[in-house]
Amino acid sequence: MTTSSVPAPPRTTTRATVHREPVVAVDDRVLGYTVTVTLDDPDLADARARAEVLHEQYLTLDLPALVADRDVFLPATSAMLDGFVPTPPGGSRLVLDLPFGFERREDAERRATALRSLGVQLDLMGFSATPSQMRLLPLVQYVTVDPVILEQELNEVVRTAHAAGVQVLASGVTDVAVQARCLVAGCDGLRGSASDRAKAQAEAQPKVLRPGQLQCLAALHLLHQADVDLSEVAQVIDTDPILTLRVLHLVNSGAFALRNQIDTVHRAVILLGVREVTGLVAALAIDSRAGAMDSLWQILARALSCEALSGDPAAYTVGMLSALVEELGVPADVVLEKVGVSAVVADAVRDQTGELGPVLAAVVAHEDGDLGAVVQAGYRPCDVSDTYLRCLSDALQTAKAVEG
Repeated sequence: MTTSSVPAPPRTTTRATVHREPVVAVDDRVLGYTVTVTLDDPDLADARARAEVLHEQYLTLDLPALVADRDVFLPATSAMLDGFVPTPPGGSRLVLDLPFGFERREDAERRATALRSLGVQLDLMGFSATPSQMRLLPLVQYVTVDPVILEQELNEVVRTAHAAGVQVLASGVTDVAVQARCLVAGCDGLRGSASDRAKAQAEAQPKVLRPGQLQCLAALHLLHQADVDLSEVAQVIDTDPILTLRVLHLVNSGAFALRNQIDTVHRAVILLGVREVTGLVAALAIDSRAGAMDSLWQILARALSCEALSGDPAAYTVGMLSALVEELGVPADVVLEKVGVSAVVADAVRDQTGELGPVLAAVVAHEDGDLGAVVQAGYRPCDVSDTYLRCLSDALQTAKAVEG
């Protein structure tokens, strides 16, 4: 794809928070991630200067660490609308979310055509099939609708977009009733926070743990003890053929560059170590889900971020178990009972209270893009954002190795 590069404004020390949200297909596959930047500089009052700094922040994003090879959805800045767009990672497509009301601009069709010539895909936000929006339909690949605002008109709006060969994404889906309406109407995907989606899914389909998941939780119980007995962990893994195969596959993969092949789970567990085995077991607990790699990526990012922000290794367990509860769609007490953790960890996972509750609250709030809640938890949004970005990169490498 050919892209333009905007002349860089002077470097600033302005700090920013970077937030990403999944764009998920109706079968729960992750299609891509919406990445947004919020500036944290109240002294930058000039609108033009603020826009330039914001655009610079978008151009300097480490997109491979944020989206891997998924599509990247960015809110179009003024400079992006002029053709100065970032280059997406290999295997990804860049999708620009056209600003609300873009269709009313006199040059809307010309700008959309120019962006399409650069290989950029376009998403028309706030679509409701108005005449001015209909004129742009041949030039866009996505439209985003608000099912709450459209109410009874949702079905007709979705049919109109599909008739033009355009995919429909629904935003603001936070409960099971709205999610059901979107699925019935034929929406192709959902936009929003992972935690909101998990809550809606749990409400729609209360789940029980499968036998394989029970064994995974039994292994996690042993892995989260103060003095881990790897022999006991190996015995649990040996009882499940899938766990056994995955552990042996991971240790014998090129990532570890071993001279000799490893043939026993016991030896494999010792070589891999507690952290790698924990990640693998968490992956297998959610392995039947579509988009399992993305789920594992998010689980590990939350766990690593909680640990990095608090400096307490127990916070890693808090982050992992809280994310695992969301992904499995079961009550927290079910997982806590099977894993068996301290009261400190259990209080944090169950209701974000106790010694480690605030750090989990801050990380979850960051994932949801709720800067106010980050502050309420006692953390600076920029600090949480910077830590999360670093941990995302580390989590991605681990998730890729585990998925093999």
